[in-house]
Amino acid sequence: MLVSNTSTLVLLAKVGCLETFMGISSIIIIPEEVKREALFEKESYYARLIEKLIQEKKIQIIPANKKEITTIMTSFRLDEGEAAAYVLFDQKKHKAILTDDGELIKLCKLEKVPFMCAMAIVIRLYEKKKITKEKTFKILEQLHTIGRYKQTIYEHFKAQVN
Repeated sequence: MLVSNTSTLVLLAKVGCLETFMGISSIIIIPEEVKREALFEKESYYARLIEKLIQEKKIQIIPANKKEITTIMTSFRLDEGEAAAYVLFDQKKHKAILTDDGELIKLCKLEKVPFMCAMAIVIRLYEKKKITKEKTFKILEQLHTIGRYKQTIYEHFKAQVN
């Protein structure tokens, strides 16, 4: 199982990769805080898609400890959704945290918690032959634009497409 914060779910939905990723992935677990953030713009395509995946039980909601969320938010510069996803993660149960949040990525690196960003997921879809080379480049470009990735990170992932 994977744990996700809001950013990666929304980015993957916006570029049309979330359902494809769900096809090769295990269940994604999110805390209530992430659900609330992801469904904030109720009429948007991405919110409707995420809601559909929740109803299909492909994305499952698990409560995170409120006191631990507050502690993490106070100790690190994380918003509620990111802190809740971090609190929910359990090395014994979960493979990685899905995040595109810079501060959560720093915390994951510091604590040696495995994580994946949306661009890494797109590369994984390409490697699994779920998307073409051309589509991979197009999606990486879209993510670069809407996900506010640094140019070096964008170039790093582009270089992984053979």
